[in-house]
Formats: sequence, C-alpha cells, structure tokens
Amino acid sequence: MKTTLPFRHENEKLYLKKIHPLVRLILPFILVIPLLIIEDFYLIFTILLVTFIFDLIFRLNIIKVLLRLKVVIPFVFLITIFIPLYVGETLFYSFNIGIRIIIYKEGLYLASLIFLRVFGAFFIFMSFFSTFTYSEFIDALTKLRIPSVLVGSLIIMLHYIPILAGSNKKILEAQEMRGKKITSYWQKLKIHAYTMGKSLVMNMERSEKLYESLKMRGFSGKITFAQKKLRITDVGLLILFSLMILCIIFIINL
Repeated sequence: MKTTLPFRHENEKLYLKKIHPLVRLILPFILVIPLLIIEDFYLIFTILLVTFIFDLIFRLNIIKVLLRLKVVIPFVFLITIFIPLYVGETLFYSFNIGIRIIIYKEGLYLASLIFLRVFGAFFIFMSFFSTFTYSEFIDALTKLRIPSVLVGSLIIMLHYIPILAGSNKKILEAQEMRGKKITSYWQKLKIHAYTMGKSLVMNMERSEKLYESLKMRGFSGKITFAQKKLRITDVGLLILFSLMILCIIFIINL
C-alpha cells in the first residue's frame, strides 16, 4: 500500500473545513488527555464511541483511518504482550511449554489498558488529522506560536516521509527480484531499518541543498498564511467538547 500522510486533498469535500484549523488541532487533545490520565475502561470505550460517532456525522473516512493504524498496532502489541508475564500477583492462567509461563490478572488488566489507550489516542488523532489539508495543519501550528524553525523542520520531515517510505519499498522489491529471500519478520525489520537509515542520510543532503536554494530565492524562514479569524462557532465547539468530556467523566465516576 502506498504510504501517504494523514491529510486530505485540497479538493476533497468536508463539512468541518469551515471550522478554524487551530480548533481542529486542539479538539483531539481534549479527548485524548482524559483517555490517557484516567484508568477506566468505560471512559476509554465512551471516548472512542464519541469519536466514532463524530466521524460518522461528519462523514470522515473511517476505513482509511483504520488502515493507517494497522502499521502502529503490531508495535503497540509488542510493547504490551509481555506485561502480563511479570506484573501482578494474582494468577490468571498458566501453561507449560518446557518452562512454566504464568499470566497475572493485574498484568493482563494493565496490558489491555495500555493497548486501548495507545490505540485510542492514535485513532482520535488520525481521525482529526484527516480533516486537515497539509497547509491547514501548518497554519494551525503557526497559530500556536511555535518557533518557525521547528515548523520548517516539521514541514521538511513530513515532505520526506512518503519519499523515504517509497524509496525503501522500491529497494526491498529490487532485492527480492534479484533473489534475496526475506523469511522472518525480524529480518525484514532489520533490512527496513538499514535501508531507511541509508536513505535518510542521502535525503538530509538533499534537504540541505533545498534549504540553500530557498534562501538564495529570498526565503527568510518565516511561514505566513492568509489570516483566518476565530469565530464564535469555533470557540463554541471547543466549549461544547470540553463540557461533554467533563459530563462523561462525571457520569462514569458516579
């Protein structure tokens, strides 16, 4: 599958495009912060349900969002799978495969909680980021008064992510066509890391030349956009989401 950034095209229709980009950048944090702080499965499922309903109402492409998450899920699974083996005291299940492996109840609870939290956070951010065009996302960052050098670095990084991924894929396909067999997941991961590192060095030189050419054409490093003012409806949406999350937390804790 072709690697793309989680942004929409300029010509894509979207009901949320009238909402200020800064508001759309803040909204996922309102949902994610309580999801990461409060240890409650009901709260996590409720926030995920709210995000899912939000996606349906505003006709966001949920399938595309979930497809982008499939790259993250194996890594989240990898960092949580061993937690039930050494965290806790209450025996949940044990089995013998030459050595006795014990799964603890507290560890299983913690692993499930971490998995759902990380998955939920990525799902929320991907859902909201899919409402941005590339320029709207950069505009929202500049409105937060983030230093222009950091925003400029982020722009270059985002620009080269699909290029690096595409270059990496072509190199691996060329190696396989020449008879190189990749049998295991770890071998494939090692080759990916090596090729990505090599491509990164080459593209760093390319980005340096690009920056120098921009400076020669008068680029000062400051990124500007057409001014778009916050409206009452934008502020109202922020207040509505904040009150909704506070009500959900209050009702669940009753």
